[in-house]
Amino acid sequence: MQVVDLSHYQFVRVSGPDSIQFLQGQLSCNMESLSTTQSLMGALFNLKGRIVADLRVLLLEGDCYLQTQPNMAEIIISTLAKYSVFSKVKLEIPESSPIGIGYMGNCGDSLKGNFGSLPKVDNAVIKSNDTYLVKIPGLVNRFELWCFDISRVNEFRPDPGPSAANANSNWLYEDIRSGLVHVDKLHSEKYTSQLLNYDISGAVDFDKGCYTGQEIVARTYYRGTPKKRMFLLKSEKSISPDSSVLQSFEGQEKKPAKIVSYCNTENGNLLLAILDAEAITRKAKFLLSDSVTVPLQVMSLPYLKL
Repeated sequence: MQVVDLSHYQFVRVSGPDSIQFLQGQLSCNMESLSTTQSLMGALFNLKGRIVADLRVLLLEGDCYLQTQPNMAEIIISTLAKYSVFSKVKLEIPESSPIGIGYMGNCGDSLKGNFGSLPKVDNAVIKSNDTYLVKIPGLVNRFELWCFDISRVNEFRPDPGPSAANANSNWLYEDIRSGLVHVDKLHSEKYTSQLLNYDISGAVDFDKGCYTGQEIVARTYYRGTPKKRMFLLKSEKSISPDSSVLQSFEGQEKKPAKIVSYCNTENGNLLLAILDAEAITRKAKFLLSDSVTVPLQVMSLPYLKL
């Protein structure tokens, strides 16, 4: 079992009698499916259909908590505030936010002692006093623990052992392997749903009603095959912040592809990059821009098989 510090997350609390209805008209997830035992993954879009932020929604004591990336809470609040004038809702960063801890691997015995059982389906939630356990989608067992009682936090932090330094990298590795990429302040309003695979990874519910940006998100999804999409690649060489992906086929050199997430670990080096769909169908050769000797290997994602 590996224990991961997730205290970097920020939270927005949406409270008031109209909170569910209000968020239903703003987020890409179906708020009617939210319950005390089921969280939701979703996104907030602007009017042009670009992703402002990604988030997880939990229903806690009647209020909606939006979990998001560092420095994104104020952006979410300012975006939602534009549409909240006629709704009975309150948008705020809670004074007492939960402390996040991640568990990965064989963690059943450790967690069952506090919760009695584990959430069995993706995004399911189990509560024990002021602590919540959420099952994270992916290829290995992963759980997020949200603890509101600071005095109890150490109960859920066993001795991390010598592998603690690698735990956060391994958590990111599993995010990447699962095709999950988060939107931070630098990339807010830069990407469409298709470019980050939000339209096929479960972050967008196409059966729900309207929400801000929905018309464009739906139109681009239903109009046909996208020209670009995010793919998973494996590298034998380490990936750097300046790396991009060179893509070529039949003597044609395409524009270098942007890497949106990467991780170098003892388990391997993985990256998520926005590639030309044509390059994939034509079996293009992919190389790291700063290491052109060894080709990159394109791999399937849980929701995108090659």
